[in-house]
Parts: sequence; C-alpha cells; structure tokens
Amino acid sequence: MDCNKAKQANIVISIVFALAMLLTSYFIADKDLSQNIVFILIIAWFVPFFYLSNKSK
Repeated sequence: MDCNKAKQANIVISIVFALAMLLTSYFIADKDLSQNIVFILIIAWFVPFFYLSNKSK
C-alpha cells in the first residue's frame, strides 16, 4: 500500500468511527452504556489507525 492510499484509508476509517460514536451516543439512552461503547470504539479505532499510520511512513 502506498503512502497516499494509506492516508486516505486512515481518513475514511476515522470518519466512519466518528459517525459510529455519534450514532451510539444519540441512539442509546443509557449514558453509562453509551460511554462504554464509545470507549470500545475508540480502542478499536486505534488498531487500524496505527497500522495505516505505520504504512504511510
């Protein structure tokens, strides 16, 4: 994977995870459960983010 494709994939994945976090916060009424799911999404986002960041160097 070349540098530009890795950067573009990183941006797309980041936007998708941001939308997932917003939708989770909006649709789940229980604040504690929503917060836990958002934390899990953030942790799950780190895996492709760091992988693609490493590929773009």
